[in-house]
Amino acid sequence: MSEPVRILSLAELGLGPSGFRRDHRFGRDALPEPVEAPPAEEEDPETRAFAAGYAQGAADAEAAFSEAIAAQDAARAKIEVAFGRLDADLTRELEARLRDTVLALCTPLLADYAADAEALAARVKTAAAMLARAADERVIRLHPEDLALLAARLPEDWHFEPDPGLERGALRIEGTAGGVEDGPGTWTRALSEALSSC
Repeated sequence: MSEPVRILSLAELGLGPSGFRRDHRFGRDALPEPVEAPPAEEEDPETRAFAAGYAQGAADAEAAFSEAIAAQDAARAKIEVAFGRLDADLTRELEARLRDTVLALCTPLLADYAADAEALAARVKTAAAMLARAADERVIRLHPEDLALLAARLPEDWHFEPDPGLERGALRIEGTAGGVEDGPGTWTRALSEALSSC
C-alpha cells in the first residue's frame, strides 16, 4: 500500500536530500524503444500470379453467373407470357362452352314454349297490338303448320300468310310502319348475345 506518513519538523526539511521523492503511483516503466519494422520482403512472382489468376477466375465466374441468371429471368418471363396467353385462350374456350351449354339447355324449353298453341296465339296478339293502327295493313306470317293450328283462335279480320321459311313457333308481322319478329330463333340469338356480353 502506501508508505506510512512521517512527520518532519521544518528544521529537518533542509537537512534531507533535496528534490522530489519518487511516487510509486506514477512510477511506470518507461516506454520501450520503437522497433523498426523489418524491411518488406519482395513478393514472390508465383504468388502474385496465383492471386491475379484467382481474382480473374472469380470475376469470370461472377459474370457467367449473372448471364445465367439473366437468361433464366428471360426464359421465366417468356413462360409467364405463354401461360397468360394460354389462360386467356382457356378462358375464352370455357366461356364459349358455357354459352353453348346454356343454349343447349334452353333451346328445348324455348321450343316447347314456341309450340304451345295458346302461348303462340297470345304472342301473335301482342305483336299485332304493337303495330295496331287502324289505317295500317298488317300481314302476319306463320309457319304453315302453326297457321293451321291457330286459325280458329285468331281474329278473322287479320291477314295471315303461311311462310314455310319460318321455323315452328316463329312469327313475323309486317306493316307499313315496320315489323316485328318473334320465335325460338330470335330468342336463341338474344340469349346468345346476352351470354356473349357477360
